[in-house]
Amino acid sequence: MKTILVLFFSCFCALGSGQNNYTDNIFNENIKTVEFYPVGDRMGEPVLFLNEESKLILSFDDLDSDYKNFAFTLIHCDAFWNPSDIFQNEYLEGYTESFIEDYSYSKNTKIPYIHYWMQIPNRNIQITKSGNYIVKIYQNGDSDNPVITKRFYVVDPLCTIGGKVIAASNPEKRDTDQEINFKVNIANLNSRFPSREIITQIQQNGRTDNQINKLQPLAINDGILDFNLQRENVFPGLNTFRFFDFSSLSYNSEYVYSIDRTHSIDEVELILSKPRKNSPYKNEPTQFGKFLIDTKSYNDEDTESEYALVKFLLSTSEPNIDSDIFITGGFDLWRHSIKMDFDFSSQLYYANVLLKQGFYSYQYAKKNKKNNFFDVSSIEGSFFQTPNSYFIRVYFRSPGTTYDQLVGWQEIRNYIE
Repeated sequence: MKTILVLFFSCFCALGSGQNNYTDNIFNENIKTVEFYPVGDRMGEPVLFLNEESKLILSFDDLDSDYKNFAFTLIHCDAFWNPSDIFQNEYLEGYTESFIEDYSYSKNTKIPYIHYWMQIPNRNIQITKSGNYIVKIYQNGDSDNPVITKRFYVVDPLCTIGGKVIAASNPEKRDTDQEINFKVNIANLNSRFPSREIITQIQQNGRTDNQINKLQPLAINDGILDFNLQRENVFPGLNTFRFFDFSSLSYNSEYVYSIDRTHSIDEVELILSKPRKNSPYKNEPTQFGKFLIDTKSYNDEDTESEYALVKFLLSTSEPNIDSDIFITGGFDLWRHSIKMDFDFSSQLYYANVLLKQGFYSYQYAKKNKKNNFFDVSSIEGSFFQTPNSYFIRVYFRSPGTTYDQLVGWQEIRNYIE
């Protein structure tokens, strides 16, 4: 009995400490261009609302052009992406596993690939509870070795959220940072102890590494949580995302320096990037780090778009000794996995990245070698007027339950398209 108790306690502690938390990830180098979006909105967020007939599409390409027998399952998670302490049949109806039945081979592309896609929910799997979810994709029934893990959200909108983005109240940060002030109406939750039962988070664009967790309200009045905090709800505004468009390989669009189609793989070189930390703010269009697959030459962007080797170049006076340089954005699933190399002869950082035709937005970041902190502002600069997209999420664990409901979800922008 003592051994059993020790094992149970060890497992419980590991779960609570976040050691088993799920992230967006790709575990096979042949898997490219993972997209997850609502039907009809390719640049939308992977969010479902209970009791609505909405669906999500998850798609990806496999550069190994032999057909694979892919399947997927859904895993309910707590507010911090640890597996919830409930069984799958408590949050799923139908089956707990479904095969990916839809796929198409690429057409007349230099790099052959198979495009796979699926819908969530579908006729085999329906979702019954709100919360954080992971879709885990694997091959040949081997769920212990996933090919892809991807986060999404299911909301039961029991509370309402309203707010705005302003320049930071702190005079020292007013020119560089943004403050997200908001209120949450929880009257319908009947929560007796909001400080213990409710978790509130703020996420900037698609990043999770700088997310603000466990916000406590300034005040609670008549079922309204007031988060006009002035300090805890502040993010660096950073800078507008850099972007480029190579949906056409026939001409150089903005920020594309050259296109070479004479090789077995097309090569696209971008215009040399320069650090913007000490440059004045420039208002440009932004897509908040997202990407959009598109080809101007053909009708089907999913199967007729080419893959090309895109060369990123960043100028610098000297290499960074204490940090590495990374490219970050939605096309990388915000993993900060694209590390740049330094060319001593040209005094440039560079990276060659295989990407599918389309529009891409991105930023550069420094990763400190000692603490693994990703710093965007040291390269891109930070300005209070930068357009950003903030996602506010409210979780509720009602008394007597063992999982976190997602009862509020709201996007707040300081930018109107």
